Amino acid sequence: MLRPFEDKLADAMSCVTWFDKFRGLQPVCLQYSLILGVALTLLGVPQSTSAQGGESQPYVPPEVSIPQTAMPVGFSQGARGAAPSGAQDESRAQAVATWFRRYDDVRRKAQMNESDRAKADKLMSKAFSMFIPGEEKNQAQKLLTSLVARYSAASDAMKQLPLYPETDRLHRGYYQYFSTARQLFSDYLTVQANPLAQDATGNPVAAGLLNRKQSLEALDQANKALDAQLRSQWNVPAYEYK
Repeated sequence: MLRPFEDKLADAMSCVTWFDKFRGLQPVCLQYSLILGVALTLLGVPQSTSAQGGESQPYVPPEVSIPQTAMPVGFSQGARGAAPSGAQDESRAQAVATWFRRYDDVRRKAQMNESDRAKADKLMSKAFSMFIPGEEKNQAQKLLTSLVARYSAASDAMKQLPLYPETDRLHRGYYQYFSTARQLFSDYLTVQANPLAQDATGNPVAAGLLNRKQSLEALDQANKALDAQLRSQWNVPAYEYK
């Protein structure tokens, strides 16, 4: 069970005091500010708008492209949602069921079990420990590296699934989720190594992490809703983590 936010913030501020005592003679307020911003991001706390008074814009994941693969014999390649006819009915139902089995396997391999998730939640809640040299920073680095590897493998595996009209939106949605999550946690690693890191446009990488995390969560919820709808339509059993 995660501690209340007030306790987490108290830990974060105590780390700032610790830094102040040992920072030396040269001020590094900007670096502390960015580290605090990253810490609040990891805690899921919304940050204030820019000095110009404009509201931060939500991160929008890029469009994805998945190679079209051959359809099984008798499987319609027409418009999504078109009603099957005659012998196509059984063929399409079987193809969709097979696709879901393979897709479920991809999701299971990417998903953390309950024990690992609890450890990850506990570690990520201690935001500042991710930046202070020590065992917890090393653990955070291992966790983030593992997540990058999981989501990289999952996005590659999604590209190997056949792209059917009936599962097209869900297919692209989860490919987008895995590829976006891979890049997000890769950028967390970048910020952990260098809180002042900048992206290709010269903006601090840390500044966009919260918006991107929120957009990823919204995409996840949309994918799960579509998943449930399609399973009901095609009589496919609900997803289970094994």
